[in-house]
Amino acid sequence: MSGKASRSNWWLTVTVACYVIAGRCALADSPIGDPDSPPRVLSTDPAPAGYALLPGPAMNSQGTATDWWVGPVAGPVLDRDRWVRFDLQTVLLDTLANSPRILGVAFQTSATYQRIVQQDAAFDSTMLLGSHLGATNDPVGNTLTTGGADRLLEESLNFNAGVRRKTRRGTEIELQQQFGLLDSNSSFFLPRNQGNARLSLNLNKPLLSRGGKYYNERLVTQAQIESQVAWQEMRGEVEQRIADVIVAYWQLYQLRAQLTQQRALVARSERIEALLSGRQGFDATRIEIAKARQRVARRSDQVIDLDAELMKQQTRLAVLVGSDTLLGAERDLELIPANAPTIPESQWQLRDAVSQALQNRPEVRAATHAMAISALELQVTRAELEPQLNWVFNGYLAQLNGASQVGRSLVQQFEQTPGVSTGLEFELPRGRRAFRAQHQEALMRYRQRSEQLREVIKQTQFEVETALIDIRRYGLQQVSKRKVLSTAIVEENILTVQWEIAGGDGSRVGIKLENLLDAQRRRTDAEQDMAAVESAYMIALVALQRAMGTLLINEGVQPTQSKCSGDVDFLQMSQVDQEIEAAEPAK
Repeated sequence: MSGKASRSNWWLTVTVACYVIAGRCALADSPIGDPDSPPRVLSTDPAPAGYALLPGPAMNSQGTATDWWVGPVAGPVLDRDRWVRFDLQTVLLDTLANSPRILGVAFQTSATYQRIVQQDAAFDSTMLLGSHLGATNDPVGNTLTTGGADRLLEESLNFNAGVRRKTRRGTEIELQQQFGLLDSNSSFFLPRNQGNARLSLNLNKPLLSRGGKYYNERLVTQAQIESQVAWQEMRGEVEQRIADVIVAYWQLYQLRAQLTQQRALVARSERIEALLSGRQGFDATRIEIAKARQRVARRSDQVIDLDAELMKQQTRLAVLVGSDTLLGAERDLELIPANAPTIPESQWQLRDAVSQALQNRPEVRAATHAMAISALELQVTRAELEPQLNWVFNGYLAQLNGASQVGRSLVQQFEQTPGVSTGLEFELPRGRRAFRAQHQEALMRYRQRSEQLREVIKQTQFEVETALIDIRRYGLQQVSKRKVLSTAIVEENILTVQWEIAGGDGSRVGIKLENLLDAQRRRTDAEQDMAAVESAYMIALVALQRAMGTLLINEGVQPTQSKCSGDVDFLQMSQVDQEIEAAEPAK
């Protein structure tokens, strides 16, 4: 009896093995192909400017056993006519050159810089030129006016030229030369046909606090500080847009990895369906085939969702970059990130990261400059509380000659003793209520901006600390999720072997099939979690660099501004320049 049972089990084992082999052969002949191979298309059209056209799906990394998708993700995964593969440096340079937001804030910063020139131009010299031609014909009511004629007839022609300027200490200077011709029918007008000349100098100098350089240059200083505020705000906007592009880049990588992983899950599900179809009539029931097909349909539906999300992410990246070439070609172009997530060797400590943030964060520097504006306003209003005392001086040289000898008068005016007048002007509003209110307003605004600076510093510390926490969390999760993925792969392999040799085992076949299908789902979930945590780690690094204000330095970008035109440009730094820039405080 025992011998018959042994022969029966042996025969059963051989039969199951034959059906397994037959199912695998059927799978090999099916059009499914290799589940890990992405679709390959030919590219004949030129790539967008600045991007490298792929001759084929070249892989930059084959990955390990638990991250097999690194290689396929480096190739095309969409059914597109063309594809381009690019690294972060390429897409960031393209963003700096084409992003409307970056160009807009750059123009705004250049416009703010022009206010410095406008305010400083108040100390430029002003040229004065004038002329006057006059003819007088007035009735006379006093014989002493003309000496007998009943009407006063006069003719005059005057010219004046000079220069006016305000010094940086508030002194107003005006130097003016006048000369002209004058004739009258009055008997008392001597000599006839006069040629006159007059050279005058006028000074008005503040003597108290309003005569200080800081007070008279207050508008220039304020424009300079406002330009620095605009510069820091521009840096913040540029860093934020660069951070958005990098985040979109890694999210694109994540979606491509998850789409590849989901397609592999569908392929493994279709493989089970093909094996069941090959074993139909032996140990595969209709309900088992229906279950397998239902899982294939559901997982294929998820592929459609991921495919749509991937295309949306491509569009979002193209919009953030702002390149017309990418925006115009996004419908038939596949964007392939060339970089894979990597863990840097250096690790930031909280104190060092906060110190870097306080030195480089644009928001902190902008708030500091805003406080400088309030301090300037406070100093100016304190000066305006004092009385205003001015010294006024007027000196002149004058000469006239008959026979219209204007040239002679111009020369002889320097031979005469000058006429002078001088005095003091004192001004003090009663109660000085307006100035006191201005001073109190400036004091309150200084305190307000001081609190705003404290808030920005606390927010910066919070963002740095949370970024470091996220980096540590995602770093640890990469280890734990890799273990989860490894065990999920082992579980699926064991259940696959058990299911394949369990033919003819009665009701337990359905249970093992359910367990296998669930194990496949768990493995793909673990793979997608692994891709998500890798992307989240890279995004957390970007958040840390953004919180520290060193994102542009880290990416090798140096914004510069022309001292003449105020135009903003972005230069690419070398590695040595990056280290120097990171060691020194920002501009």
